[in-house]
Amino acid sequence: MSSLSVTVSDGVATLAIQRPAVSNAIDITIIRAMHLALDQIQKGEGGARAVVITGSNDVFCSGLDLHSVDLKTQEARQRAHFEMRRFMDPLILRLSGFRYPIVAAVNGAAVGAGMSLALASDIIVAGDNAYFLPSFARLGLVPDAGITFHLARRIGAGRSLSSLMLAERIDAKTALDWGLAYAVVPAAEVVMRAQTVAHRLATGPCAVLGQIRSLHASTFDNSLQEQLRAERSAQEMTLETHDCVEGVRAFFEKREPNFSEH
Repeated sequence: MSSLSVTVSDGVATLAIQRPAVSNAIDITIIRAMHLALDQIQKGEGGARAVVITGSNDVFCSGLDLHSVDLKTQEARQRAHFEMRRFMDPLILRLSGFRYPIVAAVNGAAVGAGMSLALASDIIVAGDNAYFLPSFARLGLVPDAGITFHLARRIGAGRSLSSLMLAERIDAKTALDWGLAYAVVPAAEVVMRAQTVAHRLATGPCAVLGQIRSLHASTFDNSLQEQLRAERSAQEMTLETHDCVEGVRAFFEKREPNFSEH
């Protein structure tokens, strides 16, 4: 059986890591499988327009599979690091800028690179048993896989720096209070709630959602004038789409819009 389960239902592709023997730790095989799944979604196979990433057996992802890292020599450590970054960094970039929205269903522990993986999604739904642990410093490692970028943008520089340096567990309630998680639900319902959120996104105006994600990512780097210009440009493109017409018509007709553009 593959270590990554991929199912598509009602416009939502669910990717579930299934490596219970190592608490869903990720290795190059898992990362390759995720790239392949995203390739298929991008091509339109199965009709998915939103993605849910989750784990199995009450664990989201325990981080990098340290069994795959050779610690014997400096050269071996550097070689293992290079090989992992060659696959992991492109995955984080791809998730953060993917064509379709991504929701993380965090069931249980999201540790180290597993937390980085969750943060690469657009929206995080956490189970009440979930926790986030940026454990890198405990292992004598620098945080990577984009966590220094994404965490500060979600919870602010002060909380982010403290969390990364102290490597302390962030429970589900705290994650919700800090804005790290969008919602906290009973553990048994986390995947279903994430799929519900993803389905809402999948039936939304795809091009508009893509523009919102892009604008949101640029807002921390742009001046107000630059951001206004970017918003204007995005809006001009949006006004040319059928979804704009449909959304306004639905508003006046007091009904739910039926967005259709991909």
